[in-house]
Amino acid sequence: MKTIAVLVFGLGLFGCLELAARTQDKKDDKKEEKKDDKKVDAPNLEGKYKLESGKKNNEAIGDEAKKWEYTFTAEKITVKSPDVTFVFSYKLDPKTTPINIDMEITEGLEGTKGSKASGIIEVKGDILKLAYSLEKDKRPKSFDGKEGNMFEFKKVK
Repeated sequence: MKTIAVLVFGLGLFGCLELAARTQDKKDDKKEEKKDDKKVDAPNLEGKYKLESGKKNNEAIGDEAKKWEYTFTAEKITVKSPDVTFVFSYKLDPKTTPINIDMEITEGLEGTKGSKASGIIEVKGDILKLAYSLEKDKRPKSFDGKEGNMFEFKKVK
């Protein structure tokens, strides 16, 4: 009888240890899921900006573009020059470093609507850097402006 009691107790103890191990595994799995699903907030781009500098295919842009109005909302970028207004819709992927941005022209000159660009964006304080390419699958990897376009903006207060 003692042997049976010891055996039952041993099996019960083994079962409890197994249950505890399974519970710990589930907790660990949930922690991993939370790490993977951790929501990364996109930077707040909203506001008016002044163009400080820029490059197109490694050449400095003219001073005329520095006079234009640049406004960012949660979903759109508006660029107003004296002659034309361009509106871009955009989406950010804040899980990437630098943050990826995909843009599409929704308003502008005849024939430009629907044009797409892929790029990267960085916000540090009042400075916003944007580098992009109009070539499919040619997202820039840096803000040097050697390929495609690169602009540095300062937020207007």
